[in-house]
Amino acid sequence: MVRHDEVLQNLRACRRGLLVAALFSFALNLLMLTVPLYMTSVYDRVLSSRSEETLIVLSIAAVGALAVASLLEVVRQMVMNRTGTRLETSLGAAVMSASLKGARVSGGDIQGLRDLAQVRNFLSSPLAGALFDIPVAPAYLAVVFLIHPSLGWLSLGAAVVIVLVSIVNERVTKAPHAEAGNHTLTALQKAQAQMRNAETVRAMGMFPNCVSSWGEDNARALIAADKAGGRNALFNGLSHFLRLFLQVAVLGFGAYLVLADSSVSAGIIFAASIISARALMPVNQVIGGWRSLVAARQAWARLKLLLAAAARERDVMPLPEPVGSITAEKLVYQVAPGEEPILKGLSFAIQPGEVVGILGPSGAGKSTLARILVGALTPTSGTVRIGGDDLGNWRADALGPHIGYVPQDVELLPATIAQNIARMEPVPDSDKVIAAARLANCHELIQRLPHGYDTVLSPQGHALSGGQRQRVALARAFYGNPKVVVLDEPNASLDNDGELALLAALKQASEAGITCLVVTQRTSVAAALHTVMLLNDGRIEAFGPRNEILQMRPATNDDRPVEVVKDEPGSRPASAQAPMTITARFG
Repeated sequence: MVRHDEVLQNLRACRRGLLVAALFSFALNLLMLTVPLYMTSVYDRVLSSRSEETLIVLSIAAVGALAVASLLEVVRQMVMNRTGTRLETSLGAAVMSASLKGARVSGGDIQGLRDLAQVRNFLSSPLAGALFDIPVAPAYLAVVFLIHPSLGWLSLGAAVVIVLVSIVNERVTKAPHAEAGNHTLTALQKAQAQMRNAETVRAMGMFPNCVSSWGEDNARALIAADKAGGRNALFNGLSHFLRLFLQVAVLGFGAYLVLADSSVSAGIIFAASIISARALMPVNQVIGGWRSLVAARQAWARLKLLLAAAARERDVMPLPEPVGSITAEKLVYQVAPGEEPILKGLSFAIQPGEVVGILGPSGAGKSTLARILVGALTPTSGTVRIGGDDLGNWRADALGPHIGYVPQDVELLPATIAQNIARMEPVPDSDKVIAAARLANCHELIQRLPHGYDTVLSPQGHALSGGQRQRVALARAFYGNPKVVVLDEPNASLDNDGELALLAALKQASEAGITCLVVTQRTSVAAALHTVMLLNDGRIEAFGPRNEILQMRPATNDDRPVEVVKDEPGSRPASAQAPMTITARFG
C-alpha cells in the first residue's frame, strides 16, 4: 500500500531537483551575456587599438564561457529529465493505486497515468527550461539600463507589453482549452469502452453508431482546440513581432544616441539590442508553447485531486484474522444524493460456514449487495462486519486475502493461469494454487491447457471460454483459504460438468468453514444452499432456511421446477436449521 507520507517525501525530492535546475538556469543566463560583452569589447577595444593579442585573449575567454554555458545547458536538461523520471517513478504506484480505488465507483480509467506521463514529458521539454529563464529577464533589463537609461526604459516598455499579451492570451484561451480537454477525455473514455466491447460492436453492426458517438465528442474537442489554437497563434505572432520590433527600435534609437552623443559607442548599442532580445525570448517561447503549458497544468491539477482523494483513506490498526461471520446493519446504498437508494436498510447475520443464496428479480440490488460485502463499494450508510469488525476498519490489502469474489463479468488478467489464481503474486505458491484449483474442481481442466498452469492469458496468448474463465476465477476466489467467498452468478456460463463442479466446490468450502454467498437464479446450486435471502426493490422480503423460503416464494412463468433435494448429514454448519424435503419453484 502506498503511504501518503512517502508520496510527500518523493515530491520534496522532485522539488529539490527543480531547485537545482533553477540554479543552473541562473548561471547559464549569466554566461549568455558572453556574446554581447564580447561584441562590445571587439568594437570598443580591439578595433580601436588594432591589438591582435587582445582579440585572441577575448576570443579564448568567450569560447570558454560559451563552452561552460553549453555544459550547463546539457546538465540542466539532464536534471529536468531525471526529475521527470523520478516524479513518474515515485508517483506511479500511488497514481495506479488511486486509479484502481477510483475505479470502484467510476468504472475505471487510466487517465491518471496519462496525466503523469504528460507532466513528465513537459518537464523534459525545452518549454520547461524557458520557464526557468523568465525570472532572469529582470537581470538582463538591468544590464540594458546600465548601458543607457533610455534604452532600458524602451526595453522595459516592450517587456511590459509582451507580459500583458501573455496574460490576455491566458485569459482568452483558458476556457476553450478546458473545453477541449473535457471533450477529449470523454471521447477517449467512449473509445475505451467501445474497444472493450469490440466483439459486440462487430457482431451487431454497431460500427457507425459507435464511431458517430465517439466522433461527436472528438469533434467538439477539435473545435475547441482549434479555437484556442487560433487565439494562441494570434498572440504568439504579436509577441514575436514585439520582440523583433524591440531589436529594431533599440538599434535605431541606439544609432540616434551615437549620433547625438559621441561618448556612446556603437558596440554598446549592438550589445543592448542582443541583451534586450534575450530578456524577452523566454516569454515569447512560453506564449508559443502555451497549449502544452496549459495541458501540463491541467494534468497536474487532476493528479493532485486524484492523489488527495486517495490520501483521505486513513491508516488503520492491523486487525487479527477474521472468522467467516457476516453482519449487516441498516445497509443503504444510493449512487448519488437525491436518487432512490438501490439498497434500503438491509440487516441480516450469516454464520461461518453457511452457504447463502441471494435471489430476486433484476434490479433488486443483488449485485450491489455482493460488491458491498467484499468492499468493492462503500455503503452510503450502515455497516458491514466481517468476524465482528467493521469493513471500514480494514485496509483493502489486509482484508483481501480473507475474501474471495467472482463478479458477474469475469475478466482474467494478462498473466499465467497460476498467477491469476494466485491473485497476481510474482512467484505463485504452487501448493496453494493447486489446492485452490482442486477446491474449485478445475485442476483437470487446467492440466488439459497447452502449458497447464503456465499457460499465458492475453490477447496474443491463449483464450479461455466463458465457462473456463469462470472456473479459473472460482479457483482464484478460493486461493489462500479465504474466510468469506461471494459469487455473483458464478454458473452463468457453465455447462453441466461446470455446474456439478460448482456444487462440489460449495459443499467442500462449507465443510472447510468458508462462508459462501451465491447470487444466482439457476436451480443447479439449490442443493448446496443452507439459507436463502429474497431481495426485491432493495429490501429483504424473506431470509431463512432454504426449503422454507423457497416454499414461500411465488412461482412465475419463468420459474423452473427444482428437484426434491436432501442434505447429507454433516453437510451444513451446526448453526443452520435442519432442512425440510420439499418441491419448490425457483426463479
